Amino acid sequence: MTRIRVAGLAILAGAVAVFALAQNADKNSAGPTRNDYRLGVVQPLEGAEVVGPIVQVIVNTEIPGDTDVRRDVNSMPRPDVQVYLDDAVAGRMRDENNVVQLENVTPGPHTIVLLALNRANEVIDRKVIHIIALAPPARPAPAAKRPVPPPPARVEVPPPAPEPPAPAPAPEVQMPKTATNDPLLVLAGLALLAGGFALRRFA
Repeated sequence: MTRIRVAGLAILAGAVAVFALAQNADKNSAGPTRNDYRLGVVQPLEGAEVVGPIVQVIVNTEIPGDTDVRRDVNSMPRPDVQVYLDDAVAGRMRDENNVVQLENVTPGPHTIVLLALNRANEVIDRKVIHIIALAPPARPAPAAKRPVPPPPARVEVPPPAPEPPAPAPAPEVQMPKTATNDPLLVLAGLALLAGGFALRRFA
């Protein structure tokens, strides 16, 4: 019985030692696993419409429960994230880098596939995002500048001609005075006229 107990204790001690070694093994060799990490996409969201030829992909690569733990050689590394655009490799995120910028994205629907990989290059999570790229709005053509008409030519207006001087008034003509106010002279004149007519009548 004693030998059996000793053998059982030896086996138990060996199992504990193996378990302890496994616990102290470097997690960087293969971690994280499917149980440690879930891929969290920050942008773009499913069905997003993106304007322009550049699409920025942002993923949360932090390990849950490990954000407040001081990292050392034995801390669990962040996963790598392989990014595909329409089945073509478009970039890779590693360590603290969690952003990939997709350039020259043509207008239309596109599919973005994200693969989270551990240090053993095993796929531990996968996300598929469908987006629609929109062409940027066309810039309005600059308005044609209206030609500025030249300033009107300056026309020299001659000064008005001076008015001719008014003609001088004609001098008054002094008519000879034939009339008289003396009644005797008037009667004498009438008599002379009558005599003259009578002579002409009987001549």
